[in-house]
Amino acid sequence: MHLTSTKMGAQPHGEPMTRLQSIGGVLALAAISLSCFAQQAPASKTTPAKTTGPVQIFTGVVSDGQCAAKGSHEEIKKKASVNTDANCVRGCARRYWYVLYIPATKKVYKLSDQTQSAMFAAKKVRVKGSLDKATQTIQVRTIEPAL
Repeated sequence: MHLTSTKMGAQPHGEPMTRLQSIGGVLALAAISLSCFAQQAPASKTTPAKTTGPVQIFTGVVSDGQCAAKGSHEEIKKKASVNTDANCVRGCARRYWYVLYIPATKKVYKLSDQTQSAMFAAKKVRVKGSLDKATQTIQVRTIEPAL
């Protein structure tokens, strides 16, 4: 195999690599590298609706999975220098999903509609939906502020 040296690199049979080809190759390698190291995010912001059971009304606070499991935002707010519970929820929910936290029972339910849940971060709400007991996910029909 005969290699010919050019300003942009060497190619077999004397064919010079064009600038566009080398830029395209570098960009393709960068995209592949980034995708290998990217943190896995939730596949979708809305879980597909399932017919799981009767429609119920759940009252609790929209939180994120990490802080709800601890029952408080204080530890994470200090670590991340976050000033409000709502900002803590929005930040943590990117990785730990929006959930409904029921303080009286300390129950945590994942909310199927992550987009609608985001509008109620750290607020007391009434969620109308059906509970998938296997996944502890509420298939959300509506979310509204609780009085």
